[in-house]
This record gives sequence, C-alpha cells and structure tokens, in this order.
Amino acid sequence: MLDLHIRKCVARRNEHRAGTRPRAQQATARWLVALALVGSAVAAIAIATGLPATGLAIYLMLTLPFVFFA
Repeated sequence: MLDLHIRKCVARRNEHRAGTRPRAQQATARWLVALALVGSAVAAIAIATGLPATGLAIYLMLTLPFVFFA
C-alpha cells in the first residue's frame, strides 16, 4: 500500500533550460492567462453592481478554458 504514494522522478533532457516551450505554446498560455484575468475583472464588476449569478457565470465561462487547456 505504501508504494502507491511513491513517485519516481526521471530527469528529462533540456528540462533545466528556461523558455524551452515553443512560441505557439507560450502565446496560447499568455492568451489563456489574459482571458482568465479579464474574466475575473468582469465578474468582480458584475458582482459589485448587484448581479452575483451573472458575475459567477461570466467568471466560470472565461476561466474554464484556462483550467482545461493550460
């Protein structure tokens, strides 16, 4: 039962270098982070104006792509 919790780590080649992701992946990651931040701001504005259900719906709609594709 104890061996289920043990992870074996293997060093990968070129993993230590920063910025090894291709530019397309970096652009996608930036787009998803920006989308999540905009969703958070819009949701906060909607909640502050008295529309909590709308704000939460907007927040979930715009942050789910970040959760699934990042």
